[in-house]
This record gives sequence, structure tokens and C-alpha cells, in this order.
Amino acid sequence: MLINLLLFVAGLALVVFSAHWLVDGASSIARRLRIPDIVIGLTIVAFGTSAPEMVVSVISALNGQSDVAIGNVIGSNIFNTLGILGICAIIYPLSIQKNTIWKEVPLSLLAAIIALVVAYDSLFDGNGRNVITRGDGIILLSFFAIYMYYTFGVAKSTDMSDIKTDEKHKNYAPWLAALMVLGGIAGLTFGGKITVENAVMMARNLGVSDSVIGLTLVAIGTSLPELATSVVATMKRNSDIALGNVVGSNIFNVFFILGVSSTISPLAPGGITVIDFLVCIGSSIILFISCFVLRSMRLYRIEGWTMLLMYVGYTAWLISKA
Repeated sequence: MLINLLLFVAGLALVVFSAHWLVDGASSIARRLRIPDIVIGLTIVAFGTSAPEMVVSVISALNGQSDVAIGNVIGSNIFNTLGILGICAIIYPLSIQKNTIWKEVPLSLLAAIIALVVAYDSLFDGNGRNVITRGDGIILLSFFAIYMYYTFGVAKSTDMSDIKTDEKHKNYAPWLAALMVLGGIAGLTFGGKITVENAVMMARNLGVSDSVIGLTLVAIGTSLPELATSVVATMKRNSDIALGNVVGSNIFNVFFILGVSSTISPLAPGGITVIDFLVCIGSSIILFISCFVLRSMRLYRIEGWTMLLMYVGYTAWLISKA
């Protein structure tokens, strides 16, 4: 148990340092190529920080651990929205870029709704067998292809005259910035893998079920890269990468990771209940309302505290029913 704890801490430290490299390298690339930070956040950073989720869900699908594979995706999205954005807003209020996030936030909500639809057939057709089939996986991957087409369309259509050079951030040589991004992604993946593996080992010693492990420890563990990256970006006053990283990862998790995992092996939700999917959907609705209804394109500390407390309450409920 002590060795698992030490490895858990070591993996977490590697995740934090790797997040610094990834944010700095990605921001430098964005400025040199005159690409908006939000696009970098929605693609390179989101892909890199979602690598642990990808590894865990694919391995779980291959091993027939559907609860862990699905719980990892749904739990990560809940933690990303309520936990990570809550923490970031508490650290520093997040400003939101209207011309892109206005579309990405609803798309992350759509992804959560589609996840429920493909997982729980019995809710819509009366079929008692709930499973995410290979056909469902191909549909999810098709949505992902459309999302990527849209994202790169945003990069081409954005008015570059609106992008201002931020003197507070250092510009690195192209080769060094690329190396920082690649090194950051590798460190995040390896660190996240070590952290999750040892967290699961400690949880199993305590007799916790696969569904609760997937929704909590595994989900939080694989989301540590998103947490570290978004917190670092927030501290650097880069709200675009902080928010784009989370929203992009949520879309990536459902459309790509769940799509690939279910294409490899059909996934039955099992212990992942409709309530868990509804909490995932609700978290996206809360983000939309907080951003666009209550505070006009900003997340303040009061919203941050509210979202974080909601996540703590949901986690406490999961543990209480385990």
C-alpha cells in the first residue's frame, strides 16, 4: 500500500510538470502560427490531456471491464466540468470567447446526450438490453470527424487581426516548442497511467466496485492532466486554453474515446446508471447557464464554488451507495 501511495504521488508530480511544458509549448506555437489559443486548446492540448482516458478505456474494453471504460469517460466529463472548471474559476474568473465557445459548450452537451442515447436503448425502444454496440461506436466516431472538420474551419475563418501578442508569455524556438508539447504529452500520459494504476490498486484493496472506481478514482486520475493544464493556464491568465482544454476533452472523450472503445468491444453500462449520465448532461447545462445566462460570458468565483460543491456532493452520493 505504501509503494502504491508513493507511486501515486510521483505520477501526480510528473503530471503537474508536464502540464507546464504542454501549455507553454502550445501557446508559443499558437502565437507563431497566428492560430487562436482556443483552437490549440480544443485540439493539441485536448488530445494530449485526454491520452490517459484513451489508454484506460481502450485497455478496459479489451479486458471486458465495461464499467471502468464507460465510467472513466462519463466520470471524467463530470469532473472536468464541475471539478476542474470550478477550481479554475475559484483561482481566477474565466472570461469566455463568444465566437467559438458559444458553439463548443452546446456541442459538449450534445455529446453527453448522445452518450445516454447509445448506452440506454431501453429508455427509447423498450429493449431490455442496454449496450453501446460497434455500430454506435462508428456513429460516435462520425460525430468526432465532423467536430474536427468544424474545429479546423474555425482556425481558417478566425479574424487574425483580433489576435494580440501577449508579452507576458515567452516565445520559444519552433523546435523547442514542439519538443515541449511532445514531452508534455508523453509526461502527462505516463504520469497519468502511473497515478491511475496505483489509485485503482489502493481502491481494490478497500473493496470498492468497478463502477464507483471508474466514475471516481479512475475518472479523476485520468483527468489530472486536464486539471493541471487548466489550472496552470488559469494562473497564466489564459482562459482560452483553460476552458478550451476542458470542453474539447469532454467532446473528445465521448465521440472519440467512447467511440473507439465500443468499436473494439461492445460496452454494457452495467453499474453506470442513468443517473450518472444525467449528472453528466446536467453539468454541461450548468456550464451553459453560468456562462451565457447568469454572468454574460464569464465564470466567477461564486459559480466556481457552486460547481465544485456539486461535484463533491455527487461523489459523496456515489460512495454512500457503494
